[in-house]
Amino acid sequence: MAKIHGGRLVARALKAEGVDTLFTLTGGHIVPILDGCVEEGIRIVDVRHEETAGHAAEAYSRLTGRLGVAAVTAGPGVTNTVTAVMNAYHSHTPMLVIGGRHPIRQEHTGGLQEMNHPPLFSSITRWTTTVWETVRLADYIAIAARHAFSGRGGPVFLDIPLDVQFGMVDEHTPLPTGYRPTEPRG
Repeated sequence: MAKIHGGRLVARALKAEGVDTLFTLTGGHIVPILDGCVEEGIRIVDVRHEETAGHAAEAYSRLTGRLGVAAVTAGPGVTNTVTAVMNAYHSHTPMLVIGGRHPIRQEHTGGLQEMNHPPLFSSITRWTTTVWETVRLADYIAIAARHAFSGRGGPVFLDIPLDVQFGMVDEHTPLPTGYRPTEPRG
């Protein structure tokens, strides 16, 4: 049975939510997600600073009514998006920031750019969590999109360890059912 890596599953789930563009500054902790986006035909806008990726995702959402998405590398890459997330929080702009995270096996060992990101975002997002299992990636993308668009809307944050992104799942892993792609806000 054919397998795909978690980064490709993330891209498929984003595409199912109507995402066609991802803003980023390429970094080692998110390479599988970027590879997946290329494989799934999601346009990647690679900027020169993570802060720009965050602000671009927020602006994209405001202008299109669709989910704006930024993917950034661990540690300082994630912290550089805080201002954009805060702006989105106060303006009720639906956006998703995906943060790369050190591998699970390096937890509490001082791995490269090791940081527990979700507590940083807990007071300025509608929802934030870490995805610990590759097979759950699509579920968490769908849940994040629901939170981003529920009520008045706002930003959400998903923390995805590198080994979860590299994890392999069946190519035909179903996307969540019972959800519908997020429709642009008018």
